[in-house]
Amino acid sequence: MGLKAEDFKKAHELIKEYLPYTPLIFNEWLSKKYGAKIYLKLENLQPVGSFKLRGALNKIAKLTEEERARGVIAASAGNHAQGVAWAASKFGIEATIVMPINSPITKILNTEKLGAKVILQGTNVDESFEFLDKYNQEKNHVYIHPFSDDDVILGQGSIAYELSEQLENFDFLFGSIGGGGLLAGVGSALKNLGVNCSIIGSQAQGACSMIRSLNQGSIIESKEVNTFADGIKVKKPHQKMMELLDEILSDAVIVNDEQISQSVLDLIEQARVITEGAGAINLAALDILFHQNPRRFKGKSIVIMICGGNIDINLVDRIIEQGLISSSRRLKVKVFLEDVPGALNLLTKTILDSNANVLQVEHKRDDPRVKLNQSIVEVILETRGHEHGQKVMQALEKNFEIL
Repeated sequence: MGLKAEDFKKAHELIKEYLPYTPLIFNEWLSKKYGAKIYLKLENLQPVGSFKLRGALNKIAKLTEEERARGVIAASAGNHAQGVAWAASKFGIEATIVMPINSPITKILNTEKLGAKVILQGTNVDESFEFLDKYNQEKNHVYIHPFSDDDVILGQGSIAYELSEQLENFDFLFGSIGGGGLLAGVGSALKNLGVNCSIIGSQAQGACSMIRSLNQGSIIESKEVNTFADGIKVKKPHQKMMELLDEILSDAVIVNDEQISQSVLDLIEQARVITEGAGAINLAALDILFHQNPRRFKGKSIVIMICGGNIDINLVDRIIEQGLISSSRRLKVKVFLEDVPGALNLLTKTILDSNANVLQVEHKRDDPRVKLNQSIVEVILETRGHEHGQKVMQALEKNFEIL
């Protein structure tokens, strides 16, 4: 079929019948931090918490009556799964979704709640694809591919039409890369609309086969994928998608999980936006490029696509804890304490004088390093950041032996 301008327009017109525009919000905190005008495109506010239902909706709406009667099938780590399930339910179509066995519980449960049959097979999406191919030889369901399908790509491109109406001009667009459908669709549609901006893609370090393939000029398959950003955890790129992205991308950035988790925390605290790793990675990519060349972004208008918000709440808790520790806003300190009256009082007074806040105190006397007249006290402290944390540690080191 090909990606034609009129087909993008038709997809946009179809999708807006079912979905309201997602907000594009200006963020003052990020704008001040980067000396630019930062806008967040909140696809995490879609009914299923991700942009993925755009492509699924466009594909499923075009099925013939015979195809609808056969039902649809897809393989996904979660977001495409929910998108297909949601779109199928709108048209009364049976949906079967193959998901990796380690998919986030929230995505599995949400897919089932939308009425789809979920089959857990494989340790990653690529293995789920392999199972689907064998399973569907007998079932003959209509296959809804998560990215390498023209109708799906056209559906994702509807974001570009919304952006063109929400913001007159912008200089940069940051989007994440899994299979490549999001940026292939949005990038192609923006070019058709005559929007002149630099499009920057991002991938997790533990699943960066597409960027490596683009740099190499040929398909490179990762031996394994390892990142908590499960929405973009693809092992082997498709040739078609690589060729599309090669024409669209101005730059591509590889981001490690620590940087992604810090951006998850930043968005929660400073933008009141809850996003999964596949959405937060785009802020992390901007941060990396900004520190390489701040002048590149000075005064520019930048759109960051928050492509999904389906993150396990338990993971959010761990990310917050890790983020507070890495920024020294939470300190875990173990000290040797003489087991005599007043010793604990000296410890707490030292902390008080340093203007830190005690969150938790625990005595340990069963450690082999502890003498009969000693104990180990573990304290968890709240501080204001790196500089304050260093002052607190210096004060403690004056009075106590730190483990």
